[in-house]
Amino acid sequence: MKHDTGNGPIIDLAREQTPAQQAEVLAQIRQALRPPPAAPAEAIHLLYETACADTGGSQAARNFLFWLVGQSDPTGYAGDGGLELRRLDRERKQAALEILRWWSGPTKSDQPLYDTLAKLRDQFSPADDDDLKPNP
Repeated sequence: MKHDTGNGPIIDLAREQTPAQQAEVLAQIRQALRPPPAAPAEAIHLLYETACADTGGSQAARNFLFWLVGQSDPTGYAGDGGLELRRLDRERKQAALEILRWWSGPTKSDQPLYDTLAKLRDQFSPADDDDLKPNP
């Protein structure tokens, strides 16, 4: 007997499972036992390098990275978080989406992203009149 709960069918365990059902259960178990992925270091580095510049794309990259963790851009820029992706070129947009996919699930460690944000925070002082002021 199968029931649909909206989350997928419930399989009556009192009945023998079909080979397809057994394969699905094994696939779910394998997926659950996989270790969380490591941080996408190249993508984080690309957005970090971009965020260090003084362009609209750098502002978007910086705002996006801080938005991910719910923090404010250290320059004082108040952007639109995920909407900032629209301002990035294709390469940086792909990097941002790769970071977002990684961030949306369990991670092996969040530290690489937080280390990058700390470097960005250290590099920029608060903005005056919306101008980016790198620290010497």
